[in-house]
Amino acid sequence: MNIGIISINMYTKGLNFACPLHTFAFQQFLSKNGIASKVIDYKPVYYGDFDLRHPDESYTKLVDRRKKEGARDEEIAELIEKRDGYRALRREREVRHDKFRSFIDRHYDKTDRCYDSDLLEIEDPGFDCYICATDVIWKKEPTKDFDRGFFLASKAMENKGKVAYAASRGVHFSQTNEDERRFLHWVDDIDFIGVRESSLKEYLEEGTDKEVALVLDPVLLHERDFYDVLAVRPAEEKYLFLYYVMERAEDTLAQAAAYAKAHDLTIVEVTDRPLPHGMLGGRDDIRVVYRYDIGIEEWLGYFKYADVVFTNSFHASCFSILFEKEFFVGPRSGDKVTNILDLFDLGDRRFGKEDEVLARSVEPIDYARVRSVLEKKRRDSKDFLLNAIEKVSSLQKSTDYEWWKREQHYPIRYLCDSQQESCFGTFGADGEPCAYLESGSIEYRPREEMVNDGLSRFVPNGFYRRGYRPAGWKMRFRIDNRYFWYLEDGSIKLCSEYDATVDAPVKHFEEQARIPYIPVDHIGMMVAEALWEPAEAEQFEVIYNSGAKGCEISSAAEVAIDNVQVLASGSVEFFAPRMVSNDGSGRLMIEPFSRKGYFLEGWRLRLKVRNVWYWLLEDGSLRVVDQWSPERDRTRLLIAPGAALPVLPSTDIERIAVQGVWRADPSVKARIGRRLRRGFGRS
Repeated sequence: MNIGIISINMYTKGLNFACPLHTFAFQQFLSKNGIASKVIDYKPVYYGDFDLRHPDESYTKLVDRRKKEGARDEEIAELIEKRDGYRALRREREVRHDKFRSFIDRHYDKTDRCYDSDLLEIEDPGFDCYICATDVIWKKEPTKDFDRGFFLASKAMENKGKVAYAASRGVHFSQTNEDERRFLHWVDDIDFIGVRESSLKEYLEEGTDKEVALVLDPVLLHERDFYDVLAVRPAEEKYLFLYYVMERAEDTLAQAAAYAKAHDLTIVEVTDRPLPHGMLGGRDDIRVVYRYDIGIEEWLGYFKYADVVFTNSFHASCFSILFEKEFFVGPRSGDKVTNILDLFDLGDRRFGKEDEVLARSVEPIDYARVRSVLEKKRRDSKDFLLNAIEKVSSLQKSTDYEWWKREQHYPIRYLCDSQQESCFGTFGADGEPCAYLESGSIEYRPREEMVNDGLSRFVPNGFYRRGYRPAGWKMRFRIDNRYFWYLEDGSIKLCSEYDATVDAPVKHFEEQARIPYIPVDHIGMMVAEALWEPAEAEQFEVIYNSGAKGCEISSAAEVAIDNVQVLASGSVEFFAPRMVSNDGSGRLMIEPFSRKGYFLEGWRLRLKVRNVWYWLLEDGSLRVVDQWSPERDRTRLLIAPGAALPVLPSTDIERIAVQGVWRADPSVKARIGRRLRRGFGRS
């Protein structure tokens, strides 16, 4: 049977030492039991385009983006701290990254192709059975949701044998009823489930009909000698190994410092956080060696030869047990550390925020008893895993996944590409203006989401492009991080890999056509890009409105009396005697109205499209007349008397209206002033 392993391995932003190790340990365990497998080179959904070798560059971009998005000062400060930390550790980070990569290249049997949750929707790596293996793989990422690849819930895995081994959900998991529904739906399709924490076992057995096993983390499936041959002896001697992750771990740091001082030990400080000098580097009452540039083998060596270990890490606890070290565990969110300590009756090794390790009377760990418990749990975990693999090898599955996919809702965006000059839009019929993107493109964002049932429809094109008529839409969609084109033959293709000379053409949809059902497990966003065809310049009527009371028609207007209206506002209005073409050749009248004491400064222009009136703004965009606000919107365009009409952004103009803007005549003001002064002088 062809088995694919999906796990967290290389792609952790902090380069966590345990991740390459637990995947290596799991694959080697299978190999020792005669089971061939491949590790799927897999990037988690939260990884994106993160630069693993030079994180400072990724954080520089992230800081800039979050500032533009208006993020909170506290969030920006945290990102800047990480950026500056990685920048200061740039050389050490390169060394650490290269050592991680070397370990994986030497020890993994893995796929040549790197996959992510997007690619697993359209490409089958070719395995008969998939195993999601260990660590916090079932968490809900704050910005990226769950990772379906870790749930074996991507399209490539449909109706294949599925096993979960030592899965964990960590601190972040189901937060809403919809989260829980999806979580349990995905887990329910896994044939055999083994988890690390008893709390997750209880949750799954209550929420599903599954029998869930409690198993060891893969690193504990091996004896100590498996790691002895890997461990590199450090240069330091007589030291306390301090390894902490995620949180700042102030309590763990304080207790480690006190213990090292009392026992005359050097502290070797290692963390996954980008701290240029560590957290204890500034103290002069203890000896501290800070190491960031170490690899997997060196990390193991620090456990093997340590006098004592202080940590807040689950896997550091596991390796302390494997190497039979005295160790102490500080506060940590979640229950995974508590579970491993309770399993071996080592609860006294954990200390809380108010505890002092030196003040406690703690007996040395009885590792003979620990080994006895470990051997039994190894047998149980081995039996679960090998039996699960044997059973899935003969499974014949015919699960219907389509109903789930058809229930999906997703947002849609309509785009007028920045490459298409003179493109404007409002979609104002429903009162929603367009967004102007940094790229120069214009985007309409309807409030209503689409449903992936093949019945939702595209909207009419509300963009306007000078000299062109709408010709429908072409559609791309994002699964998680990457976009795909929908092609004429119904297939989908990564936009970044699309080749027009080889692949089927991108499908063109008519306006208001039905949006096809897309057979993938997730649609994060759909984008419909406007298509255009050349159009002849249209002709339309022009209405002249005086824009103020007290105006009269001038003789230059050449307007028939029966064509003149006086509106309720008191302004005067008439239709121009001739139609104009939307090609920039038409000119506005110079003085069709006269107003005593004022001169005509220019014209405001509004146009009627599909029975809705819009103001034409200075940047050429449109705004629904009733919704325009001088405080919020761009200034309305003012066209000089006698000037040419601009080419207007529409091929569906019913008519336009120009409205006079008046300014007091300074010569009139001067004459009035002189009369007033003469009058005052006579008195």
